[in-house]
Amino acid sequence: MKYTELTKQFRQLFELPLTPVAVKFNTDDEPNIPHPMRYCEIVRKAAAFGTSYTCSADDMSCASAELALGFTEPAYGDVYPRIKTADTRTMTITPLDICEFEPDVVVVVGTASKLMRVAATLSKVKGDMVNAKFKGEFAVCGECTTIPVMENKVNLSLLCAGARMFSDYRNDEIVFGFPMEAFVELTESLKEESITKALCGCLMDDLPARLVDAILALGFTKGTDHFIGRFGDEIVRLYIPKDESGKSSSVTLHVPVKFKDADASKASEDGASCLFEEPMNYRLRDNWMDAILLIELHEPIRRAAMKPEKFNALVNNGIEVMLDRVAKFKRKTIQ
Repeated sequence: MKYTELTKQFRQLFELPLTPVAVKFNTDDEPNIPHPMRYCEIVRKAAAFGTSYTCSADDMSCASAELALGFTEPAYGDVYPRIKTADTRTMTITPLDICEFEPDVVVVVGTASKLMRVAATLSKVKGDMVNAKFKGEFAVCGECTTIPVMENKVNLSLLCAGARMFSDYRNDEIVFGFPMEAFVELTESLKEESITKALCGCLMDDLPARLVDAILALGFTKGTDHFIGRFGDEIVRLYIPKDESGKSSSVTLHVPVKFKDADASKASEDGASCLFEEPMNYRLRDNWMDAILLIELHEPIRRAAMKPEKFNALVNNGIEVMLDRVAKFKRKTIQ
C-alpha cells in the first residue's frame, strides 16, 4: 500500500491506537454508505475499525457537515469554515495505511497527551508555535477537514458536542487535521533523531540544577524544552536528546538560517550537503535551513556536567564549529 509505511512510522512514534484517516473530495468511487451517518462518525469508524466509505450529500445525517464540506451553500448569511464554492459531490474516507489515492486531508484522532507530542514535534519541524482555530462547532468536518483544505494549514480541534454525543469520540480525545503535504513533512522529519529525541519538554523539568547551571554558564537561557543563546550574530539552540531508555548522553546544537523564500532555501541544499556532513546535519523547512551538530558526551550528561572544564570545552568547541560552518554556508549561498 502506498502509505502503509508512512502510517506505521507515525503511529509507532506517537503510540497512537487509532490509524490516521485519509480524506479525498470528489473521488471517482461510488457511494457505499449503508445508511446516512455523520461525517465525524465516518471518520472515527475509519480510524478505529479500518472501514472505508464514499459518501454523497444524501448520505450525510448532519446539516453542519453538509455546509462545512461544501455539499450545499448556506441559505442565509455565511458559514465559517466551509468549502467555497460548494461543489462537493462525493467524499472518500479511508484509513491512511490502505489508502490508494492522494488524500486532500489526513485526520488524526488521539488523546490530548498523545497529540501533545504531535504538536511538540510539529512545532520543531516548523520552528514556530502550533496555531489552532476552534469554537466547539463544525469540529471534524469544519475545523479539521475544511480549514486544512481551504487555508492549507494544520488545525487542532477540541471537538464538538455532536461528535462526542453521537459519534463515539471519547471525552479525552481531540483531533488534528493536516493538509497531506504537511503530514508527509512531519512524518518524514521523524527520521531525524536530533528532532525526535528532544521531544519531551518534561525533560527540562527533570534536569538537575547542577546541569542547568552548567549550561546557563555557557551563555544560554532556559526555554520550554531547550536552551537558547546568542553567539556572535547567530541564535543557537541547545537540545538534550534522550535515548530509548530515557537517558541522555549527548547534546545537539541548532542554528537556523533564513532565506527570502522556500525556493532560495531549496537552492542552498547542495551547499548545505557539502558543509554539514557527519556529525553535522541540516534540515530544510519552508524558507529556513537548520544546521544541526550532534555532540556525543560518551557518558550520562549529569555526570559530564560535573566535569565543567571538559563539558564547557566540548560545547564551546561545538558552537565554534557551528558558527564557522554557518558563516561559510552564508557566504556561499546568501552573499
